[in-house]
Amino acid sequence: MKKYIFVLFAIVLISGYACKKEKKDTTPPVIVLKGAEKVYVNLDSAYVEPGYTATDDVDGDITDKVVVSGTVDVHTEGTYMLYYDVTDKAGNAAEQKERTVKVLKF
Repeated sequence: MKKYIFVLFAIVLISGYACKKEKKDTTPPVIVLKGAEKVYVNLDSAYVEPGYTATDDVDGDITDKVVVSGTVDVHTEGTYMLYYDVTDKAGNAAEQKERTVKVLKF
């Protein structure tokens, strides 16, 4: 009888451990651009970034981890692209966001 109680206890213990295992974080963070996705800038004036936020269901606010790539030359008319990327601690990458900046002579 003691043998069966020991086996039952072991099964309960192992089952409890399996249930307490941490779930793997597989949800990517989300980037939200503030302002318009297409911005117009007057030639030779400053480009002011409207801003963005990034949040993750596990890590919370990760706006400070966003990497912005691309450049805007406000002294040359043209269309420029800025790209916004972020990855959470688990390595999940957000869907890349992009902003079009058109430099024109008004």
